[in-house]
Amino acid sequence: MKARGVWELSTLRLEDLRAALQRARDAPCTETQLQGAGFDGPSVAMLIGMPALHAGSLVAAVLAERTAHPRPQLDLVWSGPEAAQAQSRDTSQVLRELFETAERHVIIAGFAFWGASTIFEALHRRALASHLQIEFFIHRDPTGKNLQMTPANFFHYTWPWTDVVPDVYYDARADGDDEQGSMHAKCVVIDEVATFITSANFTSAAQTRNVEVGVLIRDTQFAERVASQWRSLAANDLFRRMNW
Repeated sequence: MKARGVWELSTLRLEDLRAALQRARDAPCTETQLQGAGFDGPSVAMLIGMPALHAGSLVAAVLAERTAHPRPQLDLVWSGPEAAQAQSRDTSQVLRELFETAERHVIIAGFAFWGASTIFEALHRRALASHLQIEFFIHRDPTGKNLQMTPANFFHYTWPWTDVVPDVYYDARADGDDEQGSMHAKCVVIDEVATFITSANFTSAAQTRNVEVGVLIRDTQFAERVASQWRSLAANDLFRRMNW
């Protein structure tokens, strides 16, 4: 893997490096000087021979860029059995936290929704308090054979409330006669600031018993792109609004 220079250092290490360069003033950076300050290897090799003042300006610019564009915060999210020392968060807990803190917009995409009203109770309560815009993107069985994936059962078992009405969209290919694919994505976007992508369906088994893995990404630019992707499908009639 190609070295990325000072960009691969953590923010705390960059701050330490900037302080060391400030102490060096106008002296050129040397390998010995950098090693004495606790820095060695490819991450600082680019600074050797550079005046410390100029090197400090470079490090300061990297720090400023990180302040203006923070790195995404990533959390591992898990369902099912795991070791005692695992560093993961529970799927149902993450969903509840996301729903309870939503302020404006919530997008939910999923394949299977069954007996899911308990999963969405927190979102319903939040919507009553905050007037959220809620959009579901779901799979609909065009044959009607899978009763779990029909409009009637979605509004009975997944979203039974009538005081908050979400916009529900389904894959428009379900209206055709040709062989179709499945709407198999599972993700949640909250306020265009957080995105939860998971293998877990919105069922009790997927939330608690099945082995499922996901990632919670707190990054505004990424969340905006994911939200835009879903909304563009609806805007271009690739997903259609489901009638009650």
